[in-house]
Amino acid sequence: MTFQRARNDEQRQIRINQITTAMIELMEDLPFDKITMKKLGEKLSFTRNNLYQYVKSKNEVILLIIQQDFVEWANSLHDNLQPLKTPTLSAFCKVWVQAAVKYPRILHWFPLLGELIEKDITLEKLIPFKKSYFKILEAVKKDIIKVLPKLDSAQAERLVYFHLRVLPHLFHLYNESNVQKEAIKQAGYPGPQGSFEEQAEIEMQIYVNGLYNTDLEINE
Repeated sequence: MTFQRARNDEQRQIRINQITTAMIELMEDLPFDKITMKKLGEKLSFTRNNLYQYVKSKNEVILLIIQQDFVEWANSLHDNLQPLKTPTLSAFCKVWVQAAVKYPRILHWFPLLGELIEKDITLEKLIPFKKSYFKILEAVKKDIIKVLPKLDSAQAERLVYFHLRVLPHLFHLYNESNVQKEAIKQAGYPGPQGSFEEQAEIEMQIYVNGLYNTDLEINE
């Protein structure tokens, strides 16, 4: 790929898409700590100076990828929840988990945002991400309440947090390295049973039932 400087917003977005695609490909082959801006530039045939015209760090690229995935996840969830008029809780959770597994990077990276990724991001780049996140959060809350009208806005928000904070832990249990699996075996503790999807649906049903019995208040 020969570098040509973007002349307008459309061309700039094309460059950003090329950068995020290259990062995703690198992440398939290398541990994240082995990926450098130099390697990213080499994959794109960009010099480091040219690359820095668009992104300042690999964490900034990760943020862009998560933002893109979060938008696509919300759209996918919306489309799959629409046919559910009066679903059982089991049916709702099944649809939710099916949407979750389509976007595993959210489950992997979102819990690391505050402690790892965002600390390396400038305010200028972080503000658009936060605006996008909260816009999507409000849209997903509305989708939840349409399907589960017993939940209020605060409870629906808690359900999104379940997706972003609780499901990732379960996801990692089912995606451990061979060394981690062997350590659990040697410790004499049974590994996770069934599949991630099965256990996620069960955990989500438990969580929603808990929300039904919890009166939450949020400050306006």
